[in-house]
Amino acid sequence: QRADGGWSNGNPGFDTANTALALMPFLGAGQTPTVGPYRNHVAKGLRWLKDKQKTDGDLRGGASQHPGMYAHGIASIVMCDAFALTGDESLRRPAQLAVDFIVAAQNDAGGWRYFPRQDADLSVVGWQLMALQSGRMAGLKVPSETLELADQYLDSVSHEEGALYSY
Repeated sequence: QRADGGWSNGNPGFDTANTALALMPFLGAGQTPTVGPYRNHVAKGLRWLKDKQKTDGDLRGGASQHPGMYAHGIASIVMCDAFALTGDESLRRPAQLAVDFIVAAQNDAGGWRYFPRQDADLSVVGWQLMALQSGRMAGLKVPSETLELADQYLDSVSHEEGALYSY
């Protein structure tokens, strides 16, 4: 972890995803900004993510190419899970904004890809759906229409009665 709270692999375009992926196991182990021996690391990492979030909820960071929506989905999961674990009201708004960005980025067919409103990629869809589910579990507002449209998209790319999916 860097002194500013983020994690990096040397490519600044991946710092948001790297930071979120680094925070996931801490949160999964019950480490929060106030609980556990790594609380200071978690607090700094969450603060870094909140500082990087744009006013519209965008957490893509410097990922200007295809990793952008991956980074957003992963970071959104972390923000929602951190809020759910802590109930810390300072995390509610960033988590809700992250969910709102996913809702706005969904394309008309119900999926997500590398950029908002683009056609769909199943792996990007998966991260966004996981983030939306984390948002629901945290008690955030996730429109049922968004989930229904995503379900329709998944049905449209299913094969063998839903046993396989491809696009």
